Amino acid sequence: MVKLMLLLTFILGVQTLYAASVEELSQRLDILTDEVLGLKQSTQTSKTTFGGYGEFVYINKSSQDESKNKVANGTNPKVDAQRFILYVGHDFSQKWKLSSEIEIEHANEIFLEQGSLDYHHSNAINAQAGLLLVPVGLINLYHEPTTFLGVNRPEIDSKLLPTTWREMGLSFFGELNGFSYRFSLMDGLLASGFSNDGVRSGRQKGSQAEARDLAWITRLDYNFFGHTVLGGTTYIGKAGGVATDVSHKVYDIHFDTKYSGLYLRGVYTVVKLGNVEQLNIEKSKTGSNSIASQMNGFYANLGYNVLRSTSDSELIPFIQYESYDSQNKVGSSYTKDMSKVRTNMTFGLSYKPLSNIVFKADYVKSKNKTKTGVDSWNLGMGWNF
Repeated sequence: MVKLMLLLTFILGVQTLYAASVEELSQRLDILTDEVLGLKQSTQTSKTTFGGYGEFVYINKSSQDESKNKVANGTNPKVDAQRFILYVGHDFSQKWKLSSEIEIEHANEIFLEQGSLDYHHSNAINAQAGLLLVPVGLINLYHEPTTFLGVNRPEIDSKLLPTTWREMGLSFFGELNGFSYRFSLMDGLLASGFSNDGVRSGRQKGSQAEARDLAWITRLDYNFFGHTVLGGTTYIGKAGGVATDVSHKVYDIHFDTKYSGLYLRGVYTVVKLGNVEQLNIEKSKTGSNSIASQMNGFYANLGYNVLRSTSDSELIPFIQYESYDSQNKVGSSYTKDMSKVRTNMTFGLSYKPLSNIVFKADYVKSKNKTKTGVDSWNLGMGWNF
């Protein structure tokens, strides 16, 4: 009898433990199911996004200039981790968004290239405020290495349109019936950084920028047939950093076509500076070192995807012609530096195994009026995601 009671007690205890274990297991499975569903939903509706682009280059300049004189090249050839960029975006709501771009240049310099709060009302009306790209030319707004054919950006997009050109400001933009527009108000460049070689060193980049002198920018584009863009930009402002009152005006006309394997684009720009006589005196510029009252230039390139009919990859032989003058007009008391009248003829090849990966090779034949141009051949690779 005693043995029978002990057996019954043991069986009841096992059943109780089993029931408790099943209940606990069921609870844990419910918790795990909720966590998995929550993770799945957060993945599907992620509010924070990441992206980026980069470009690494090899540059080998000739040891002689176009007059066959020996050139002191310094570091030549050279390789450079030219740019490595991380995009970070966050959607606060369907209307409000944070956009940012953090850039590492030459592997050891870190910059904030863009950082803005964007308000999206509709395709036709939107706004953003913060550190913005100045909407000039073609490359400043869209400068990923997969968007242009050469290893390096055209020199015009360094000297005259100082890509990557970004300043603090406010912008309204949108698209309607093929037209796109952008109206912006931004802080201006620093005239204290201008030289006979252009305006690049006048960029403030949002770093404790002087905001007394502002610029209004208007950009209009029209998209033909979904593959050809024709447009122009007007930049009207002042440049600070000096006691002299310096006006700064930029005008450009640009076009871009990608159709049936054809790549065709071009830019023409004029830069006008006011009161440069006084500016040159203030900056102690003499002789051919003067800052010009007008700079101008243009470039055009043509390429064709020879794999268009046979592959999803792209192989694009191209040619680019560039001509610019950073001393187009100088004051009567100064002489013109003819080495600033430059042309670059580029012959190259761009290969895209995928649309967002590119490998490039080109040869640049450089000339100027003093025959001191130096040729180079270059290699590059880039990506964006």
